Amino acid sequence: MTKPEKLQQNGLTGSPLEGEVVIDAHMHIGKFYNFLIPRSEESDLIASAGRIGIQRMYGSSTVALRGDAESGNNDALAFHAKYPDKFFPYVVFKPNYPEEADRTIALAETGKIRQFKIHDDGNDLPFDDKRYSPLYEYANTTGAVILVHTFGKKQVVPIMKVADEFSRIKILLGHSGIFEEEVYSEAVRKHDNIWLETCSSFAWYGLIERLVAMGGAERVLFGTDMPFMSPDQQIGRVLFARITDEDKRKVLGLNAQRLFA
Repeated sequence: MTKPEKLQQNGLTGSPLEGEVVIDAHMHIGKFYNFLIPRSEESDLIASAGRIGIQRMYGSSTVALRGDAESGNNDALAFHAKYPDKFFPYVVFKPNYPEEADRTIALAETGKIRQFKIHDDGNDLPFDDKRYSPLYEYANTTGAVILVHTFGKKQVVPIMKVADEFSRIKILLGHSGIFEEEVYSEAVRKHDNIWLETCSSFAWYGLIERLVAMGGAERVLFGTDMPFMSPDQQIGRVLFARITDEDKRKVLGLNAQRLFA
């Protein structure tokens, strides 16, 4: 077996990726109001990560995204306290409630958290709306990571404006390439502070290869969207992509290791 085949061999045998840096940059905790999600308990998430070989998971609370941000964020912090070396929370920021903005930022500051999540479907506001300004100003000062839920131009175009104005924010485009691929290519080519993220329910054929081609393997991070999607299937898309093992390692964890440092 030649060296470029090693990671694919892991996929074929189903063996954990031992000795590799594997970081899930996009997952969730908690129940979801709209449908049943099997294997979604805390113990299931930890077991899935261990089975695959994921050392660290960065995730947000579904309760925070769709309902009560303060309660959900506290749930995420509690999960981190229980698994401090395995799970790292995104603090969810909801611009609809300006009175919560200072408390949300204070929560992140107290917990020394430097990653946030925004999701416009739960807010019905474009990402360049001024009500996001407290988050962007704080994140720009601290050089924080913001994971952005995206589904094509509707989200990517306004967040590119944010990237222009706040150049120290590290912006991670969730579900990159899932729809209107060309705008993701434009975003990563024109902005040094934008990265792409892999999780995709559509799982278009060859999408991993195209994401790597857009801005280089250094600009792509692996995510599972667990428990919404199977982490086995999501990591398989990377392991069997027609890119080198060197590039796969960057996507699977080395890039995230640098981004979240």
